[in-house]
Amino acid sequence: MRILKKILLVLAILIAVPLIVALFVKKEYSAEREVTINRPKTEVFEYIKHLKNQEQYSKWANLDPNMKTTYTGTDGTPGFISRWESDSDSVGVGEQEIKKITGGERIDFELRFEKPFESTEQAYMITESVDNNQTKVKWGFNGKMKYPFNLICLFMNIEQMISNDLQTGLDKLKLILESQAPVPDGSIAFLSDYYNQTTRNLTDAVKGLSQAQLTFVSGPGKWSIAQCLEHIIATEKMLFEMAKTEIAKPAQPTRRSEVKTTDEALVSMVTDRSEKFNAPKELQPSGKYVNANLALNDFNATRQPVLDYISSADLGNLRNHIIEHPTGISDGYQNLLFIAAHSARHTKQIEEVKSQPNFPNQ
Repeated sequence: MRILKKILLVLAILIAVPLIVALFVKKEYSAEREVTINRPKTEVFEYIKHLKNQEQYSKWANLDPNMKTTYTGTDGTPGFISRWESDSDSVGVGEQEIKKITGGERIDFELRFEKPFESTEQAYMITESVDNNQTKVKWGFNGKMKYPFNLICLFMNIEQMISNDLQTGLDKLKLILESQAPVPDGSIAFLSDYYNQTTRNLTDAVKGLSQAQLTFVSGPGKWSIAQCLEHIIATEKMLFEMAKTEIAKPAQPTRRSEVKTTDEALVSMVTDRSEKFNAPKELQPSGKYVNANLALNDFNATRQPVLDYISSADLGNLRNHIIEHPTGISDGYQNLLFIAAHSARHTKQIEEVKSQPNFPNQ
C-alpha cells in the first residue's frame, strides 16, 4: 500500500508541475510581417480587401488542395465570411470574416477555428504609401493559447512559425501584384515594357530551381514547371510567326471599328487562371527541359526577335491590320500583346506549382 501511495504521489507531482508552470507561461502571442510592393496603394488595397484573393497568396489556404471552401456575403465588405473544411489536421475546419474596413488603409479579420481545436483570433492587413508607385503592406496576427495548452509555447516558437507563414504569403502577394500588367495605354513603349516585365517575372520565377523542382508534378493531369516553360517557348515561336504573317498582309484601316475587345480586356482574359484550357497537340510539352538556365536561354532567344520587331514597328500599321480568330477579331498590336500575356498566364501557373505544400525544398 505504501508503494502505491508513493506511485500516486509521483504521478500527482508529474501532473501538477506542468500545470503550475503553465500558470506562468504567457498566453497571448502576436506576429507581424511586411513587404514593399511596386504598385500604387489604391491598386494593392483593392486586391487585398477581397478575402477570396487570399486563396492565391496565403500559405494556409494552399495546405490542402482538397479543402472545401464556401462563402457568405459580399466580398470586400464587412460581414463577408470565407469558410473552410478539411480532413487534414493542419487545416481543420473554421471560417474567417471581414470585421472592419478602413478605406484604403486597413482591413480587420476575425478567424474562428472549430477543428482540430476551438479558438477565435484576430488578424489585420495595413497598407502604407512609400511613394506613388510603392506600397508597404503589413500583415499581422494576434492570438491566445488557452490554459494549460499555452505550455506548448515553451517548446515551440509559435510567433516565429506564424511570422514565417505570413512572410511567405506576403512574398507571394508581391509576386502576384507585380506580375500583373499595368493598364495598357496602346503605345509601342507599353508593349515593349510589358514584354520586359513578363521576361523578368518568368526569370525570377524559375531561376535557380533544381531538376527536382522543375520536374515536380502536383497531381494527375498537372504540368510541371519544366513543361510550362516548354509550352511558353513553343507557343511564343508559333504565335510570333503567325502575327508576322498576318501583319505582312495588306492593311485594312476601314475595318478598325470591328475590333471590339480592348487591350486591357485582352490581357485580363488571357492572364485569368480561373478558367483552364487544353493546349493543342503541337504545343503539348514533351519533357525537353531539366535545367532552368537552358530553358531560360531558349526563352530569351525566342523572345529577342519579338522585341526587335516591336522596336521598329509602326503603331498605326499594327492597328490597321485586322485579324480574324475563332474567338473574335483583333489587330496586329493585340496579337503581339497576346504573346506576352500568354507568358504571364503560365508564369502564374508556375507560381501555383511552387505554392504546393509538397513542392521540393531543393
